[in-house]
Amino acid sequence: MIMAHIRDNFTAAFFPRWAEWAAAMVLLGIGLMLSIHTDLMVSSVANGYGKGYEFMLNIAGQSLWATMLTVFGSTRLAVLLINGAWRRSPVARAVMAFLSCFFWTQLVLSFQPTFGFAFVMACGWLLTDIVNIMRAARDARTVEDVLARGKGIGLD
Repeated sequence: MIMAHIRDNFTAAFFPRWAEWAAAMVLLGIGLMLSIHTDLMVSSVANGYGKGYEFMLNIAGQSLWATMLTVFGSTRLAVLLINGAWRRSPVARAVMAFLSCFFWTQLVLSFQPTFGFAFVMACGWLLTDIVNIMRAARDARTVEDVLARGKGIGLD
């Protein structure tokens, strides 16, 4: 059933939610990049170029960041892929966008001292996911309203 839903509805569901897909892919991409460049954060800090990585390294090592971002980005993509195949999928999308804000906030706080490209981009993705939370929550409310009307339940 889920595979049939994905096949029949992917293009119709992708374009209205392109920002959610993009944010999920960027998180996955960052995780994969950190997995490939295993010493990026530590060597950048050691060479004096990675001021932005100090904050993140104080929280966890690069391998843990890589794993968390890869797993989370993949999970978020899976939620987006099955969106609409089950009733609670807009709620799951809103929760995933909300949880993504944790990662964007860590990046914003990490790169705030450098006030460079990475800081501005992380701020942009954080704002994008804040909007994604609101859009997914609106979709969840729409689904609940339609179901309530179908069952004859009054909404207050």
